[in-house]
Amino acid sequence: MLKHEKEVIIDFLNKPEMKIIQRADYFNFSLDSVLVSEFLTINRGVNKILDLGTGNGSIPMLLSSRSKARITGVEIQEVSADLARRNIELNKLQEQVGIIHDDLKNWKKHFKTGSQDAVISNPPFFKFNGNTELLNDLDQLTYARHEITANLEDIVSTASGLLKDRGYFALVHRPDRMIEILDLMRKYDISPKRLQFCHSKFGKPAKTILLEGIKYGKEGISILPPLYTHTEDGSYSPEVLEMFK
Repeated sequence: MLKHEKEVIIDFLNKPEMKIIQRADYFNFSLDSVLVSEFLTINRGVNKILDLGTGNGSIPMLLSSRSKARITGVEIQEVSADLARRNIELNKLQEQVGIIHDDLKNWKKHFKTGSQDAVISNPPFFKFNGNTELLNDLDQLTYARHEITANLEDIVSTASGLLKDRGYFALVHRPDRMIEILDLMRKYDISPKRLQFCHSKFGKPAKTILLEGIKYGKEGISILPPLYTHTEDGSYSPEVLEMFK
């Protein structure tokens, strides 16, 4: 199952029946993936879900515990896409989850317009201004953290094209880009509907935001109570531990 000396197989959160293959020199799944996977609205009308920039497939794995929907992950990096495919096979999820190795901007090669009930993403957070000194030494980490192959507008416009009318779009991002995200969602006909600020501890500034919109949805957004991911002693909060279950 392992192909590279830097690969390891570990338990996937507190799910004893699930394992995940990770590589030390590639971007591994984080708490952000857990948060956005739990945040996405999944109801009886959600039968097809697409994850943009799936990495090693952690979000599809998490969503498979919440839904029987058909889930597809799209990943541009070959090694990450291969890890994702093997993680799906390792957990015997092939009948529910598929992985596509391609640029998300090529979505029309694989999907029809309006074919997805929900789109989700944990995208690169940082803009690339051309200064290579600010980038990571490893290209694969650069692609995962900086908007090299796809920027925020690419993510939102792709989600809009894929979503059916009244379909859900959820992403996790940084608070300092909230206004930009809201503007782009409205530009591409996704009405922002739910927003939650996530804090590492009580009294600390928000570290991330969770935002969900509906394609051609009505006006009006709900601001949810803040989520604190850790307690004062640094351990995970009860809310996060419940997600891990």
